Amino acid sequence: MTKNFKCIVSYDGTNYYGWQKQKDLPTIQGVIEYCLEKIFNKKINICGASRTDTGVHSLGQVFNFKVDTPITDYGLKKILNSLLPDDIRIKNVSYAPDSFLARVNVKKKFYRYLIYNSLFLPPFLKNYVWHIERKIDIKKIKEILPFFKGKKNYFSFTTSDPGIKNYERQILNINIKKENKIIIFDFFGQSFLYNMIRKIVGCLIEFVFDKLTKDDIELMFKKEDRTIIKNIAPPQGLYLVKIIYNKGN
Repeated sequence: MTKNFKCIVSYDGTNYYGWQKQKDLPTIQGVIEYCLEKIFNKKINICGASRTDTGVHSLGQVFNFKVDTPITDYGLKKILNSLLPDDIRIKNVSYAPDSFLARVNVKKKFYRYLIYNSLFLPPFLKNYVWHIERKIDIKKIKEILPFFKGKKNYFSFTTSDPGIKNYERQILNINIKKENKIIIFDFFGQSFLYNMIRKIVGCLIEFVFDKLTKDDIELMFKKEDRTIIKNIAPPQGLYLVKIIYNKGN
């Protein structure tokens, strides 16, 4: 019987060149597909909901694949986790409708970015936050957040991706808060461009340190110019938290 498995996976992206499979480089997709091939004795191609870059982490990436097998959803989770390295863990496996595709049926995505704002960075956090020593005024950042909400042209907030033709995206919401020494940015949107969140965070930090003005940021939405932002936030502070689907998926 052919089953469409929907899997939720959490991973530490430190040792990988992102989600998407690449020749001769370790990636999350590549490792998972290798383990699935060992389980089913044939090549399995998985469809991921979102592409994460080198060093980016995930708490709730989703992928699906179809296979004819008697293995149950619970059994697949157990077997797959026994084969995967410790920095990749399958959180949940379920049966999805035959029409479900992890990338296509997305309602919105939830990404989080973490900044550790202190003179001293605990060494065990170095792969999981952006360390900024200078004090960050989150009230000043909140002043500029409305600029990024709604449907806009985000060309200036990306890095080059020859596969992209349309740079219009809609950010549904951005929240910011501080918990002890960690500043948390939460982004919600249906989709995001290559490096878009990291460039927005970099832009917000340049603004709070008076390296960019509100006029500069307004101009970036009107003029397609990637040179205005000098600072892109590093990848280790970025997390794909959750993929949210329409009801029934």
